[in-house]
Amino acid sequence: MDSLFKMEKVYTIQELNSTVRKLIRDQFPDYVWVCGEIQDLRDRGTINLNLIQKHKDASEIIAQAKAVIFENVRPQIDKKIKETNGAFELRKDIEVKLLCRVDLYVKTGSFSLTVVDIDPVYTLGKMAQSRQRIIEELKVKGLLERNKLMPMPLVPLRVGLITSPDSAAYHDVIDEFKKSRYGFKILVYDCYMQGKFVERDVVSGLNFFNKLSEDELDVIMIARGGGSTADLSWFDNKKIAETVAFLRFPLISAIGHEINTSITDMAAHTFVKTPTKGAQFLVERISGFLDSLANLEEKVGIYAEDLLEDSKNALETTAVKIDSAVPRYLRSHKEKLLSQKVTVENFTRRFLELKNNGLAANVSVLKLHLNTIFKSTNDELKHKESKIRLLNPHNVLKRGYSITLKDKRTIKSIDDVKENDMIKTVLYQGEITSEVKNKGMKDSGD
Repeated sequence: MDSLFKMEKVYTIQELNSTVRKLIRDQFPDYVWVCGEIQDLRDRGTINLNLIQKHKDASEIIAQAKAVIFENVRPQIDKKIKETNGAFELRKDIEVKLLCRVDLYVKTGSFSLTVVDIDPVYTLGKMAQSRQRIIEELKVKGLLERNKLMPMPLVPLRVGLITSPDSAAYHDVIDEFKKSRYGFKILVYDCYMQGKFVERDVVSGLNFFNKLSEDELDVIMIARGGGSTADLSWFDNKKIAETVAFLRFPLISAIGHEINTSITDMAAHTFVKTPTKGAQFLVERISGFLDSLANLEEKVGIYAEDLLEDSKNALETTAVKIDSAVPRYLRSHKEKLLSQKVTVENFTRRFLELKNNGLAANVSVLKLHLNTIFKSTNDELKHKESKIRLLNPHNVLKRGYSITLKDKRTIKSIDDVKENDMIKTVLYQGEITSEVKNKGMKDSGD
């Protein structure tokens, strides 16, 4: 053991790191292609990112490595990404294939990958695979059709709008609603519509509106302006689609892309190409409802006219039948009618005699009591006249009282006037116009 310690080589940290670096470079003398999913990305001219590998059957990270894209290499990387016509951008959660030099930084002992090139075709393929995998999973669960089963209201005037209030999309939607002159009520939820916060904000907005009652909301709309395919890819999001599927309100997706359809579009009740078209969809639905009411009104009018005409014809036919039937009936019942006529005349004569006798008796009673009734009524009228004189406002004013008015209405409390109001005071003789300078509550003595 002592001889072993005498023969051992002692390394300094720098020597150790340099040796390891040499071993790495000996093992990887050339650039190598490395595949991994971007987890963290920090862009300060030089781009630093973490590449990770997840377990194939779980989301657990089983390996990771740091990578860097220096400023001198970045123009070449940006050019290759740009040549995809905006199909993707370097961001979290996408899988990339990078040409790297495997290296170790001696000073810190940090293992890293220095990126010199990128394979966009690989990334596009992985993005397409990921997108298709999400679509198939949602289809199997029946989540792409759930929101489409929600009934779209006939008059969707209460709209929950998920967008950025500073965006052109917001103004396009609001302008269309204003032009319609319908009474839209818009509730806006402010969201990032691009970047890493899209999922968080949109899901939060959907959940917020989903808590409202059917008396507060009719429909939800997601609106953002046009952009590249990479911009649209933020809405190829499984969590957003799942949230859409379980909404209690129909969703209109107006994400503003003329070519491609996002997964959010596919999960929505209705999707349109632009925010303007989203607003127009709701306006046209209301217009269609009003048109149907007008058509219904016209149909009801026509039906009523037909009904009246049929009724008129039926009445005319009945009248003709009555005109011909009555003489026949009278002829056949003439004797009976004559007998009944005599009976009615006798009854009427006796009835009138009885009533006449009753009236004569009442006249006698009235003559006896009429003077008494007149005197009693006259005394009562005099008593009421006296009360009316006492309650006459003119007599009340004569005793020194007054009436104060504002805008021809009686003022009963200081709460009825404000400072600088003009008021009119009515006296027994004449009127006074005043301006209120101050007011205060006086103890009433109660």
